[in-house]
Amino acid sequence: MLLFLVGACLSISQFVMIRDFVTILYGEEVVIILVTAAFFLGLSIGYFLSLKFSDKFFETSFLIIAFLHLTFPFSYRMLAVGIARLDLSGYWYMALMFVYALIFSSIFAVFLPRRIHGETALQKMKILYSMELLGFAAGFAIVGLSWNKGIDFIIPIYWALLAIVIQLALQKKIWTVTFALIALVAGSSLTQIDHRTTALLYENKHSMDNATTLMSINSAYQKVEVMQDGEGERYLYLDGLLNLNASDLKDLNYYIAEIPARLIKPEKTLIIGNGTLSSVPRVYPHSRFVQSVELDVGVLSAGQQFFTPTQELVGLDRWNLIIDDGKHFLKTTQDKFDLVIMDIPSPLTIQEAILHTVEFYQLARSKMTAQGVIAVQLSGPLQLNNRTPARVVAALSKAFKQVMVLNSEQAGRSFAYASNHLPFNLSKVREATQMYEEDLMILSPDDVPAYLTEAVPLAVDNLDLVLRRGWERFSGRYFDDD
Repeated sequence: MLLFLVGACLSISQFVMIRDFVTILYGEEVVIILVTAAFFLGLSIGYFLSLKFSDKFFETSFLIIAFLHLTFPFSYRMLAVGIARLDLSGYWYMALMFVYALIFSSIFAVFLPRRIHGETALQKMKILYSMELLGFAAGFAIVGLSWNKGIDFIIPIYWALLAIVIQLALQKKIWTVTFALIALVAGSSLTQIDHRTTALLYENKHSMDNATTLMSINSAYQKVEVMQDGEGERYLYLDGLLNLNASDLKDLNYYIAEIPARLIKPEKTLIIGNGTLSSVPRVYPHSRFVQSVELDVGVLSAGQQFFTPTQELVGLDRWNLIIDDGKHFLKTTQDKFDLVIMDIPSPLTIQEAILHTVEFYQLARSKMTAQGVIAVQLSGPLQLNNRTPARVVAALSKAFKQVMVLNSEQAGRSFAYASNHLPFNLSKVREATQMYEEDLMILSPDDVPAYLTEAVPLAVDNLDLVLRRGWERFSGRYFDDD
């Protein structure tokens, strides 16, 4: 029973620790790898040192660390706030991560080796390790139940399991009761503490004035947070990375959704991403049918509560929403679309980058009509280099015969429209956008290739951009002394 509960605690602590530290350090692929490695290093250290301590030292250290777990995840957030306030180097964040990874995982790793000894060690190993694995699976099931809920759901369960582990491991009711009472008192204010420590993190690490936490949940895929600054501006963060703010939505939806829909008048429109659903009302008047595909229920919840009022979506009987992966939907749908809108995050992780590849655009093309158009936001201005916007446009150019690019200073980024036969020309786009942004720079399909001479198309077997860009951002953020 003890090993089963230890496995469950280990599974839950891994989830909490990795999600929180990825968010604190900002969730590029490099950070996800580093944080995961830190957790498993702590686990390995626990296994290595498990038999090197006396029973007395083990019991004392376990008890101290167990009580420290009552401060998770708030203590390391506040320490990160302190590092940010003092403007310390990135090495302090790394030290914080590895120390807490050691606290989180090593204490659970010592139980199994300490219970395997004697002539029947191998047989015990099989049984006890199986129990720990079953517990880990049970913990993961609890994690699954916590998806799209706040920390106030999973932490009380974790503390309750840890209280039982304390009793079974130490057989001292005084410590079990003390732990349970502190957990009970702390649990009554979990949401308030969670929101306040999150707000302090955004004030000090993201330099957000008078931050307020409106939502903080763990979805199945990422940590979803909605923040509001002192001026009432709302921001959506995914794993600590800014996805959008409310002011940007107007420009983003105008160029990626409304303009192509107005020019094409599509029979069927497909929107992949756009968890806020904010582009749906912009496309709907111009399309006979709109299909939205979004993978993350947590982002949808944030969007509907804080970015797209429910009344804007009421009565849209020609609109349908499916919870699915964009790739899976395109592979399985029998529909053909006149307009495909790719409203997805910048390619900072492998999962996101795949949706910007030649292979994905070829898949999208196979589900488009002859003059179908795909609209993509480029996460920055298109320039003559090998950076993200150029590489995404290069991938589009491999999959489609014609690519037009709009470089909007107002939106702070470029947008691409790609098709085998674009059903509109530069003058039509200019006419449609003139009143919105007079100085909009529009590159015709003949002009775009000049910007791609250095760009290597993103492809499934060529996603170096994810790690390279992630490392540049990570090292520049924490280790650049300039």
